[in-house]
Amino acid sequence: MIKKFYSLLWEHLFSFFKRSNNMKKVAAIIASAGLLVGTALFAAQPAANNAGNINIGVVDLSQVLKNSPQMKSAAEKLKKEFKPRQEKILSAQKTFQADQAKLKRNGSVMSESELEDAKNKLSDEGRDLQRMQEDYQQDIQTAQQQAMQGVLAQIDKIVQNIASKDHYDVIFQRNGVAYASSRVDITAEVIKALK
Repeated sequence: MIKKFYSLLWEHLFSFFKRSNNMKKVAAIIASAGLLVGTALFAAQPAANNAGNINIGVVDLSQVLKNSPQMKSAAEKLKKEFKPRQEKILSAQKTFQADQAKLKRNGSVMSESELEDAKNKLSDEGRDLQRMQEDYQQDIQTAQQQAMQGVLAQIDKIVQNIASKDHYDVIFQRNGVAYASSRVDITAEVIKALK
């Protein structure tokens, strides 16, 4: 592995050397590369010697949140809390659509002033409806984030307790790891502690 790295490094440096007229740049690059490789090899050696002593865990945060009774409870609470506003928006949408259909149906027989008034009223209704929807979305997102922050704080505390109790050196989130054996997965333990 190291030999392959060195051969690729020298190959790139020599191809650069052939294309470059500035010897000082090439010398500086070679010196920097040598220093960088030496430092990397020196730093990697102690890490490799201690790798057997590291206790690593993995937790699937999305799975924990999905199965968390706290998140389920928060979702139900938010659903109840925001249901009246959702129904009000649905009612306003129906009114807007009915007024739109009425204008389309009767617009040809209305006087110019009646048509202008109906269009202005419809435009105002549309703006009000859009504002209601935007406010609703913003408020529900804020409430969901606040609920999630509370649950995430609990999860963080549980993960720290598990790490301390079981002597983990590092616990990663599953989505940040390419592969993890099921024997290092503490997700079920975290979910159990939340219940």
